Amino acid sequence: MSTGRTVALFLIGTLLTGTLFGATAAVGADRTAFDAEYTSNTFEEEGVYTETTAQIREDVATDIDEILDNKPRPQGVRLTLTGEEVAEQGVTEAFVAGEMDRVIGELYRYLHGERDDLDIQIDLTGMKATVSETIVDGIEIDTPTLVGSKSDRVDSERIARLSESESAYQDAQVDLPPGEREDISKDLKANVRAELSDEDEALTAAVLAHQQTVLDGLTGEISYEEYVDQVASNEQRIKEELAASAVGDVRDQGPAFGEDADPESAFAPFARAIQWGTTATWLLPMLSVGLIGLGYAISRSKEQTASMTAGALLWTGIVGLLVGFAVRPAFIDRLRPEQGDPGPLFDGLVGVIDGTLQTIGQQSVVLFVAGAFLSAVIVADRRGLLRPVREQLGMRPRAEATGAGATGGETGGSSVADDAATETATGQPEDRSGKS
Repeated sequence: MSTGRTVALFLIGTLLTGTLFGATAAVGADRTAFDAEYTSNTFEEEGVYTETTAQIREDVATDIDEILDNKPRPQGVRLTLTGEEVAEQGVTEAFVAGEMDRVIGELYRYLHGERDDLDIQIDLTGMKATVSETIVDGIEIDTPTLVGSKSDRVDSERIARLSESESAYQDAQVDLPPGEREDISKDLKANVRAELSDEDEALTAAVLAHQQTVLDGLTGEISYEEYVDQVASNEQRIKEELAASAVGDVRDQGPAFGEDADPESAFAPFARAIQWGTTATWLLPMLSVGLIGLGYAISRSKEQTASMTAGALLWTGIVGLLVGFAVRPAFIDRLRPEQGDPGPLFDGLVGVIDGTLQTIGQQSVVLFVAGAFLSAVIVADRRGLLRPVREQLGMRPRAEATGAGATGGETGGSSVADDAATETATGQPEDRSGKS
């Protein structure tokens, strides 16, 4: 084969090595860093969901404590849980994981060009219902104190006896002089409104309704069964209104994937890179096949083309193995800061990068093995070890094939025939002069 063809084949082989490695990296990234499900699973394995849940619980607990400390509530209503306990029970890791999976899914749809807008904030509104239920379960209502503390003309002990039994209910009732019932009702309303904030109108209405039920029970306006049902209903309503009032002031959004005010612009470069990378997963393999075909078109030799391909596979495999196993640990260590805690999201991203490099290394094992196998086949064929295989496939022995190629000259397409003599099947030089 001429020097020009040799140089051309070398350059094609070098370019083939680069495209093969690029294809390996693109496919590896497409299976890992470019995939939303892989990223979600890695975040979970790296403890991102657990740490983010703890962070949100801390924020919610702070909000609940501040809200309940500053929000007026009537005497006789007591919250048995602290803000930390409410957050521990109300903010579940399952909710945070589901919300983060949603955010990751939306982010990757943007990165792959499937949507134009981007919201990377964790939405906590869906969590508020659970937190509200937790608060409701942690509220205790002391009806005698709740009603009796609002007027000197209402006996707390008498109110307590109303709920003991039907007979006690009858014994606890009183006959009030004309007009006194209305006066007591006015006192109760005035004291409740003075005690509660004007902003908590729903809570105020619930407490007033409860006091009216107690007043009806004391004066015998309703039966014992009606009284018991209404008291239970009113107490539940007070709990729910107090919980709703507290939860309403809890923050609606949790941590974001970045603090940029314009996430679309911030993630636009990553979107372009990922979309190019996704294209490369099919473009580079096709280019590699085209380069192999070009190598054959120039050399006109299957053996030379196979040797070029085997070398490219071996070098690609070696580089990929170095990246995936030798360089990867040191590179990952360099990514982690020596001081300070960058946060759970950083740990998750490092985990994704680590997994991507490891996947490239694993894929490179296949390429290296393929290159080694192809090289072994070439060497075995040169030594005549594949002659039985050639005969079984109906192919000429290698010596005959190369000899036949020699008669066609350089344009006949056999680079192996460039030697002055080729080995025959018996290993003896073949005389091309025609002499016997």
